[in-house]
Amino acid sequence: MSENSVTKILCMMVLMLIISACDDSDTLKKVDKEHVWKQQTDMIDKAKNVEQLLNDAAIQRQKTIEQQVNQ
Repeated sequence: MSENSVTKILCMMVLMLIISACDDSDTLKKVDKEHVWKQQTDMIDKAKNVEQLLNDAAIQRQKTIEQQVNQ
């Protein structure tokens, strides 16, 4: 191997080391779990779940009514 190719490989390895050392994925996970509006987003999620339950109940009620009408 020539000295030029060894230098290129060494530069690539150093660059990869720098890039991997600067990975902040752990920080992003922490920020994603706990943020300023966590309570609000939790309440929105709960409201979406309640809405789904109400929609399911309305669909079931409509099916029951249709069955009673068709009898």
